[in-house]
Amino acid sequence: TYKRGNKIVDVCIAMLNARRVQKLHSAKNRNVGVNVDYRGLRDWIDQVEKMGELLKVNGAHWDREMGSITQMLTESGKGKAPAILFDEVPGYPKGYRTLYGQFSTIKRVALTLGLPLEYERKADIVKAYHHVMTDMKLIKPKTVKTGPIFENVLEGDKVDVLKLPVPIHHQADTHRYVGTADMCITKDPDAEWYNFGAYRCEVYDGKTIGCQITEGKHGRIHRDKYFERGQSCKFAIVCGQDPLLYMLSASPLPSGVSEYDFAGGIRGEPVEVVKGPFTGFPIPADAEIVIEGEAVPGQSQPEGPFGEWMGYYSDDVVPRPYLNVKTVMYRNNPILTCAPQHKPVDETGLLKGIAGAAEIWNALEACGLPEILGVWNHEGAPATRFTAIQIRQRYPGHARNVLHVASNCMAGAYNGKWTVVVDDDVDCSDMDQVLWAMGTRFDPMTDIDLVQKAWSSGRDPMFLPGNFNNRILIDACMPYNRKLKGEFPKVVEVPEQVRVQLKAKFPQLFKARS
Repeated sequence: TYKRGNKIVDVCIAMLNARRVQKLHSAKNRNVGVNVDYRGLRDWIDQVEKMGELLKVNGAHWDREMGSITQMLTESGKGKAPAILFDEVPGYPKGYRTLYGQFSTIKRVALTLGLPLEYERKADIVKAYHHVMTDMKLIKPKTVKTGPIFENVLEGDKVDVLKLPVPIHHQADTHRYVGTADMCITKDPDAEWYNFGAYRCEVYDGKTIGCQITEGKHGRIHRDKYFERGQSCKFAIVCGQDPLLYMLSASPLPSGVSEYDFAGGIRGEPVEVVKGPFTGFPIPADAEIVIEGEAVPGQSQPEGPFGEWMGYYSDDVVPRPYLNVKTVMYRNNPILTCAPQHKPVDETGLLKGIAGAAEIWNALEACGLPEILGVWNHEGAPATRFTAIQIRQRYPGHARNVLHVASNCMAGAYNGKWTVVVDDDVDCSDMDQVLWAMGTRFDPMTDIDLVQKAWSSGRDPMFLPGNFNNRILIDACMPYNRKLKGEFPKVVEVPEQVRVQLKAKFPQLFKARS
């Protein structure tokens, strides 16, 4: 029995999450077409180089040069920017490298997920990833005794994060940041659940680093639980890892689902892990760099500024808990992975956009909404700031149902701004087509809904006091009654059968896009 209020809703949501987790655990593993054939970051880099998408740069300085080069190449790359491996960093031994721009192209995202590398439209990779997430079986990690991560272990007085080429990324950053393309591992104090999060980690000195986590994120909930009990919270910060683990750390997975289990499901085999010497946490055996530490209640320092994913310096420099570093582990010739983030388009917009779009698709189907044909988070917005969903309308109000679920599910709620729904003849990943639908099937008086006091953060330059924002929902579908009666004007279009015939006759003219 429950009193009137939100408790019954909370229980229903928990049941839905539990059902999804159970489905993932029990699903028959039939990941047709999935082939994650690389092993670890170094093998991934080798394959990217064979694809012709790796640029090697020697001599760039850690003080803003590497970050600036990455931004300039990404701006001019137009979705084709290379991954950049920096070596011979001034002040550091040769072989102490940094990697930027891992996910600047759809082809590298597809490589990471073991999916086909070429697509006719961008939203097709989300569709493929969505099917993988729906059909796969979770596989728990395998604990091994040792791994390359133990090649160098610094403890006690020898701890020094700055033995690594930690960069200052942007012109107005005041500190180095060791954690940008990272995965911060925390443990729920009430369960055997480890969560990964891609949280920024500022370096104060060789033995002290920050860890900024927004309210509502799983890592923040874990830390808050410990602090509420007067206990310290342990962290393992992995700063060079299998790109699949990094991608999952930036993905809005359901509560209680371990990214290790998810990665194992995608790979079809368990991730090998070792126990961290300080935390006891499972850490990737082949990780490049791992920093272990603990946050102590009441200990804080001003954190920020940092050039953030919306393309602005974060306007929320306030005291935040920091980590006392206990161990620093790294491989010989380590690779520090970096995602400096800057004015879109950058790699984090594409990474978060694809991962978030697949989760939004899952949420829509979990709510029983039919005929979802595509979801895309447009890179220029970036991430979930502009989400477009493609549907085949089946009933009055279908489009509105989709809009409200997409904008309020976990994957779409954080820092969203625009949510647009379009018909089945509009490619949701093609901004020109989305704008066409908004310009010809949208009435400003009747096809707008507004959501006030939604979940936001200081990363949004328009955030409201209390970390809220407002957002707009756009119904850019044909009016359902006019569509049903055939009263809406006919679209000038090449019929699908003709398209198929022409593609078969002239295959070189219609190569798939990647």
